[in-house]
Amino acid sequence: MTTNTNPNQKTQPNQPLPQPKRRRRFHPFRTILILAIIVAIVASGIAGLALALFLQTFTALTREIPVAEVVMGPIQSDENGQYMDIQFTPYAYQSALLHIFNPQDSGSADNPPLGVPQNYKVYGDTVAVRGPLVKLYPSLLILNFNNVYKLSVIEGEYRQSGNAGNKNNSQFPINGGFDDSWWNFNSREATFPYNMIVDRFTISGDEEPGFYGTGKKRYQIVVTMDSITWNFIEDIPPS
Repeated sequence: MTTNTNPNQKTQPNQPLPQPKRRRRFHPFRTILILAIIVAIVASGIAGLALALFLQTFTALTREIPVAEVVMGPIQSDENGQYMDIQFTPYAYQSALLHIFNPQDSGSADNPPLGVPQNYKVYGDTVAVRGPLVKLYPSLLILNFNNVYKLSVIEGEYRQSGNAGNKNNSQFPINGGFDDSWWNFNSREATFPYNMIVDRFTISGDEEPGFYGTGKKRYQIVVTMDSITWNFIEDIPPS
């Protein structure tokens, strides 16, 4: 038996044996759970965005802008026919886009002051507040633009069967009435650039029938997506 006696040869320390690498185990259920959570988060975000878009669209397309108040008295008669006492209080005459579409139009000296009641004796058994309405495309309404309008006339009409032949109805121009600049705009609505944003131009204003009896009725005149119409507010008992 031989022994290593060489003093220059270093003795090697005992080296640990290399350990085999541990292979990570694949956990399919954990992976599926993580993917399900990610999908749920993304779906919730998409659903929230869709809901917000739906609510914005619904609000824009059903929005009503109050522009005036009307207090209507009962139908009465005199030597000229049936009439109603109408108290008209304007909140606003036009939208902010009016001067872009119709720069020739300006405020008229016969405008009732905003917020100040004006009284009219309107001959007829129905009454309407009418004016031009420029209906924008729905996509612009969704982006919070409003239709362009102008309150132009308070008008009475005889609609009941017993009054059909009566022509003594009333018309009271307000806000400059139906001036020529609106008819000029009407003739240009199908030309560029108006046809890029204007759906249609119309004369709007629903009629509200009068009533018999006592007391009064209060209404709001509102501009909707496609009309100028009335909203009933309340019955006012006789004083």
